[in-house]
Amino acid sequence: MALLSNMSATCVITHMKSIFARQGIPQIVYSDNGPCYSCREFQLFAQEYDFKHVTSSPLYPQSNGKAEKGVHIVKQLLKKAQDSKADPYLALLSYRASPLEHGKSPAELLMGRQLRTTLPYTTIKKHQQVKDKMRQLQKRQKVTYDKSTKSLKPLAPNDTVRVEDARVWTKKATVLEEVNPRSYNVKTEDGLILRRNRRSLLHTEETMSTDEQCEENNEIPELVSPLKDSVEQSDQSPVLRRSARTVKPPDRLNI
Repeated sequence: MALLSNMSATCVITHMKSIFARQGIPQIVYSDNGPCYSCREFQLFAQEYDFKHVTSSPLYPQSNGKAEKGVHIVKQLLKKAQDSKADPYLALLSYRASPLEHGKSPAELLMGRQLRTTLPYTTIKKHQQVKDKMRQLQKRQKVTYDKSTKSLKPLAPNDTVRVEDARVWTKKATVLEEVNPRSYNVKTEDGLILRRNRRSLLHTEETMSTDEQCEENNEIPELVSPLKDSVEQSDQSPVLRRSARTVKPPDRLNI
C-alpha cells in the first residue's frame, strides 16, 4: 500500500516502481480502466518492466473483483483505525500477519516467515476464528446467489448483439473479438467500438442492414443516380411520331 498525492500516471508509476523494487516485478498486473492505467505512459512502463497489463471490462467492476475486495478491506481497516484513533500501520500489520484459511498469513506466503506484531498469539487465533466464520457465511451466500444464475454462451466474431445501456438494450452492435475472458470488443451501428463484459451483451438473431454489412466488409454500396434512372426510363419509353393528317386552321372572326 502507498499513499498517493494524486492520481496521475507519473505518481502511480513511481510508487509501483518502489513496490516492485522491494517485492519483485509481477508477471501480470490487473487493474481497472482508470486514466492513469489507460495512457501511453503506463504502456511504456509495462514494456520497460516486462509485465503484462490486463484491465477489467468497462462498467463492470465485478470482473476485477479481487482488486475491488482488497481496496474495500484496506478502506475498512483505515476507517476503523481513524475512528478508534489507532495507528493505521499497526492495523495493516495485524491484517497481513493474520493466518488465512490454509493456516498461513499473507506476509508468510510472500516472505516465507512470520511477522512479529504487537498482538498476542491468542488474539490472532481468535481473529482467525472470526474470519473462518465469515468465509463460511460468504460460501453460503455464493451458493444461494448461484442458484438463480446461469452460464452465458460465448460469442463469436460477427455475431449480432444488443448492448446494455442504463438497463435498456437499444444499441445494436457486431462482435469484433474477445480481448479477455468474457470481455469483447463490439462495433455499434454508428461506428463506435466499445468494450463490454459478456453480461452486458445480449445475443440476438437479428441481422445487420445492407448498409451496415457493406460497412463491415469495407464495401461501398452502389449509389443509384436519379439522372441515370431518367435516362433509362426515356430509353425504354415509346418514340412519339408526328401525325400525317392535315390540320385545318381555326376560323377567325373578322371584326
